Amino acid sequence: MTDKNEDLSPEEKIEQENFLLKSKIITQGGIFSEDSDLDPEIENMFLKRVMAFEEAEYKPVFEIIGVDLADFPPADTLTKEELAAAFKKLIQIFDEHGMSWGVKEAVPVEVSYRFLTEDYLLSESQDVPADFGWTIDGCSGDCPDCFQADYCKTKDDIWPPEELAAERKRRLEEGMW
Repeated sequence: MTDKNEDLSPEEKIEQENFLLKSKIITQGGIFSEDSDLDPEIENMFLKRVMAFEEAEYKPVFEIIGVDLADFPPADTLTKEELAAAFKKLIQIFDEHGMSWGVKEAVPVEVSYRFLTEDYLLSESQDVPADFGWTIDGCSGDCPDCFQADYCKTKDDIWPPEELAAERKRRLEEGMW
């Protein structure tokens, strides 16, 4: 028995693979436009990345980047120098895994370190290849609960100070924090 793909040109093989990848993505709820002007090889790379993303397993971030949480002690147990060094080391590890740090510059290192070690490292994310790259900006869109809200000018356009304070108080009283 011969392989039916044997008679296809390299271009036809890529187009066939693209069709199969698109079909799989569509069955999982994806949508594609009918007309694509993309070069089939570029489209193939894109489709493979979409599939890698869709099939990526969810894991705690500390597992994805391979850190031991014990290597990053609580901020209040560190001196300023130790805190700065631990933060720098953590940012370097993130960078090695295609994650860049994009938090507001005005946010103090201690505040950023606390967010990373007490929240972000424990959160779950997709275990995608490092070359996917993403930016950790710390913004969840929920200003009252945001660790960097006190240093963010954008929230001022959304939440008048008295409303932000009232919402934080309400959440605290309702045990949301």
